[in-house]
Amino acid sequence: MKFPNEKEAISKLTEFILRAGASLFKASRYLYALSAQSFYTCDTKDFFKVVLNNIQNVDGLSAFHIPVNDSTCGILGSDDSMKLFKLIVFSFAVRLPALCNVRCNGEYMSEHQMRSVYSAIMGKGITNIDNAIPESFSGNMAAVRKKKAIPPYNSEWFKAYLFINYPELADINNRNLFFIGAVDMLFILFYLCLEKEIARLITSLCGSQNDTKSLG
Repeated sequence: MKFPNEKEAISKLTEFILRAGASLFKASRYLYALSAQSFYTCDTKDFFKVVLNNIQNVDGLSAFHIPVNDSTCGILGSDDSMKLFKLIVFSFAVRLPALCNVRCNGEYMSEHQMRSVYSAIMGKGITNIDNAIPESFSGNMAAVRKKKAIPPYNSEWFKAYLFINYPELADINNRNLFFIGAVDMLFILFYLCLEKEIARLITSLCGSQNDTKSLG
């Protein structure tokens, strides 16, 4: 795909994925804080609207006045929980071959261009910690090249990582059941928005508002 400024396009796509990862991580922390005491009084539909209406910035969640501190976030508020942020970003990055499979002006991004975005993201310190993400960039690239569909995005890896590293989240109680159920829905809906938004971004970066089709 021909970009008027390819370096800028790579940079903006990299920033987009990093911000989206930060937003999903932040929304997950808010959900866990919400599960501590407020899920009976907070309208979760409104909560989801705030997150999904702008996946690049979820600062609007502050309007719910959900206390996000050590007592409400607990394990998801620790320094160690930043590993989850890196894993969320990695889970998006390995899907770049599908996410970027967008036609603009009759062209698609080349494998080299997609790998450049992937490498730039990895250059920000993003890694597959403990091999928590079962997918790989190369594997998804091969599937897209063969026009094979990749599995739908979900939160299974996220839950598995939490259960292994934070066993208390596997306890059966109201808080954990609310959080895990909400996370399931959040991850799926968030990714659907991610697909649409990155397609718009690629279209904008290649300099056309027409002839756009996502095959991801």
